[in-house]
Amino acid sequence: MGNLKDYAKLIRPYGMLYLGLTPVFGTICNGEFHLLDLFLLLIIGLLAHVFTFVQNDIFDIEVDKKSSYVTERPLVSGVISKKVAIVIVLFSFIIPIVIAIIFLFSILSFFILIISFFLVTIYNKFSKKIFGMEYVLAIGIFTFGLFGALTVRDDISSLAIIVSFVAMMQWLFSVGIFANLKDVKYDTKTGVKTTPAIFGVKAIKNTLKIPLSFKIYAFSIKTIHIIAAALSFIFYYTSPYVFNLPIPLIFFIILSGIVLCLVGKILSTPLSERDKMLVYEGLQEGLAFLLIPIVLLSYLFENIGIIQTLVLIALMIIWPLSSLRIVFGKKLIPLE
Repeated sequence: MGNLKDYAKLIRPYGMLYLGLTPVFGTICNGEFHLLDLFLLLIIGLLAHVFTFVQNDIFDIEVDKKSSYVTERPLVSGVISKKVAIVIVLFSFIIPIVIAIIFLFSILSFFILIISFFLVTIYNKFSKKIFGMEYVLAIGIFTFGLFGALTVRDDISSLAIIVSFVAMMQWLFSVGIFANLKDVKYDTKTGVKTTPAIFGVKAIKNTLKIPLSFKIYAFSIKTIHIIAAALSFIFYYTSPYVFNLPIPLIFFIILSGIVLCLVGKILSTPLSERDKMLVYEGLQEGLAFLLIPIVLLSYLFENIGIIQTLVLIALMIIWPLSSLRIVFGKKLIPLE
């Protein structure tokens, strides 16, 4: 049956807030600030994370068995059975549906929530079989943000659309670029046509041969991600100033620069240092996710409070690091 640490490895708690907060930010940007509704959306988001990753592991068991990188994953090693994992997936699907119906129901938001789960499932089922499936997943994330917005009212603000699109671009990079890049050695051996493989990325021994076209593509995805986040400032949906100081703007520029540098590090790290590649991606993903509260800083200060906003940002930093430490010890390297 596995112990608590095995289940933690299965559900990946260190990344839960990335999807968990997507509907929360969506609803905040559409004018909802009541704590109970935000908490319920967070629960839905956290369970959607569990649904996404456990279902993905179920569909990919046979593929993962061929990779030496993930032999300790609970489903691959057999410490958690496939039947138990299926129960977890069903639970993490049914509970959000029940919460949405009882507490947050509207026909349109419920319809969008179902579409989001459906798109995630399509990605998980066919990601190793059909090229470009990361775009299906990314649209699923986008609709998940819209679901949060639609629990407030049926018209969606431009700010909510921007924030949902930013979340979409983050997942498009993390899955389509990084996740496929780190696995290109085994994916090409098994004939899996991921985006890096289509661009001609090859693993020769412990070296990645990455064409210039793929590097341009990777930086383009991340640049669009950053520009999309900046639209909040550009169209003045939020202010780049707080306390009459350009604090959000300064942090946005610094974070964006670091994120782009980390993308370069990811693309230049050899497979012999794959753990280092995982560290670079973890830092990139965490810092890129902070772009959302940074561009929303003035808006969050005004509508949910300064202390509450700072606590939220602190949680977004502390939770992934502490979760990794608890699950994987001092190494802090996940089974990815």
